[in-house]
Amino acid sequence: MMLTQTAAQIYLESLRGQFQTDGFRSSRTFNFAEYRAADREAFGTLEVLNDEVLMPECSQLLCVERFCQVILLPLVGAIEFGEKGREARFVNSGEALFVLASPEKSYTITNPYPDEAVNYLQIRIDDEQFLSTPMSLSGITTQFDLSEKNVLLPVRGYNGSSAHLFIGQYDGRAEGLFTSWNAGRSAFVFVIEGAFEVQNRLLERRDGLALRNVEEIDFEALSSGAILLVIDLGNQG
Repeated sequence: MMLTQTAAQIYLESLRGQFQTDGFRSSRTFNFAEYRAADREAFGTLEVLNDEVLMPECSQLLCVERFCQVILLPLVGAIEFGEKGREARFVNSGEALFVLASPEKSYTITNPYPDEAVNYLQIRIDDEQFLSTPMSLSGITTQFDLSEKNVLLPVRGYNGSSAHLFIGQYDGRAEGLFTSWNAGRSAFVFVIEGAFEVQNRLLERRDGLALRNVEEIDFEALSSGAILLVIDLGNQG
């Protein structure tokens, strides 16, 4: 029987694309907008993983070129997600908002605080099965509790999506094993806080690791309070 070799690529925090205005800062793991670099193409259906900061009471327009799934994950503070004609959605830390975004609409992400910056992840998934499906465009909000330590918690979004999110907070030297159940057997691992050893590779704060042809991912937290995000992916090219 022929064995398929696991392929891996590290995305260092220090090599991310940077964009900044007076009230907004975005660090881009993959090529996005004006940022273009070698070996930074989308990882299968995972097209965007932006680490974004909004200054107090600032807003940022969000537009998409085609139907896609947008996931907003506040890391520090909370955000408001607005769409013309709909009531703004308040999304707090410990929650994730899943939205099927349309190119015919524009959306706004706002920092509601008068004196605090907020930090969130913007993730975009190219889910072809949703291209002609107008369902649930208002979005789905999911809660998770990181006080339950040393376990990867599912962050549930749309049924049938090619991407499934898991997040966990770990004590120092705590170990974990993630088993992919997605047919694509690919995953993107992103360190939100602290440091981890993942598949014998050192990943520090805001580093990422793309893995193809992998069924199990072993990891160990190297610092207390370390937070890991795993995006389990299918339909990889």
